[in-house]
Formats: sequence, C-alpha cells, structure tokens
Amino acid sequence: MMRAPRAALAALALGALAAACTPVETVRARNYPRLEEGGPVITKVAVVPFGTSGDLARIERRNEIEASVTVGAAPPETGPSTTDITALVARYISEALAKQGVDVTTHDDLGRVLAENGIGGDVAPREAARLANERFGAQAVVMGTVARYRERTGGAQESGAASVWFEVSLYTAPEGEKLWSGVFNETQRQLSSNVLVASRYPGGGMRWLSADELARWGAEQTAAAMPLGTTAQTAPRPTQR
Repeated sequence: MMRAPRAALAALALGALAAACTPVETVRARNYPRLEEGGPVITKVAVVPFGTSGDLARIERRNEIEASVTVGAAPPETGPSTTDITALVARYISEALAKQGVDVTTHDDLGRVLAENGIGGDVAPREAARLANERFGAQAVVMGTVARYRERTGGAQESGAASVWFEVSLYTAPEGEKLWSGVFNETQRQLSSNVLVASRYPGGGMRWLSADELARWGAEQTAAAMPLGTTAQTAPRPTQR
C-alpha cells in the first residue's frame, strides 16, 4: 500500500536533484544569422549611450511630466536620475569589455560624436555604427537600454532586494547588422531559497548586494557572454529563438 507514495516521493526527489544540477542562465543570449555566417574576430567596439525601457522609461516620462508642471520647484530626492543610471550601466559594460581584452570606445566619446552630428536620443544602429567606424575604427557597436534599477530597501526579505534589468545588443560596423543580444534581469535571491541561484552572486550569496553591485556584476556577465575577441571562439553559442 505504501509503494505508490514512496515512488512519488522518489520521483520528486529526482526532479529536485535534476533542477539543482541545471545550470542557471544569468544572461539570456541570442545569436542572429549574421553571426552564424562567421567573419573576422571583433576586437574593437564602441558603446552607444544607453537608453531607457520598461519601468525606467515610465519613471523618466513621469519625471518629465512633473517637471513641466512644477517649473522652478526643487526636484525631489529620489536617488540617481535615469540619465545617471543608464550612464552607469553603459560605463560598467565598457569596463567589463576592456577587462576581456577588447579595445573599447566609451559611451562618452561616441556620445560626443553623435551630438556633433546632431544625433541624440534614439539613434539608429546603422547610423551609430557608421559614425563609430568612421571616427574610431570600431568593428562593432554595443547598444542597450536599462529597464529596471531598484535599490535594496533593507531587511532580510527578497521583497526588499536590489533588482536590475538591462538589455544589450551587438551590431556590425559600419553596416549596422545585428549579431547578438543579451538580457540581464536579476532580482537577488536569498541563499536559503535557492543555493544554486544565490551562490552565483559576488560574495557567494552570503550578503545582500546594492543595485550598483548587481549592475556591475551583470555587466561583467554580459561582457563575458558577448561574442568578442577570444570569447567569440570559446563561448557556447545558443541557437536563435
């Protein structure tokens, strides 16, 4: 009479073990046909100033509306601005790529060239790639948006944990053809809730991270997954979805 429950428990245990052994996908990556066709190894890139999307875009829009109806009023103290946040993530991506041995033109330098050419806001990949190649000899451009940057609010609950979400794409230069995209969307998990997930974090999941630390770690993970330099030869390439 006890065989069925025991078999069910054994199946559950095996399922849990299999789940625990499954690698955790920190960056959801996608390759595009142009990358699969092959070509020269890319070692010189330019980072385009990042934009906003998702929650951060809504916050940006709300702030613009509030600023337009409260002319002269002191801005509320709400932490870093959306401009500061996107610049921070773009800088972390640049630094992480440089650590990978890639020759990087930062978002500041490329941003100045775009401004000189009267280009601001949502620049088209083809235009950014053309200018990056002409002015800096870049073989590719990195473009991205930040959708969430939520600071840790304290306490020992995941509801108050830091949360960062950004998306990055890689385009050829000067053509502007899409090669690769990656999504980092992480809200820190407690070590006790999922050891495999939490142990990936800086510090092995033994402490709570700030949004800044989470963003820097996410940038490092994204740079390591990007098909640039030696990474293009050694990193596994996920199939197009």
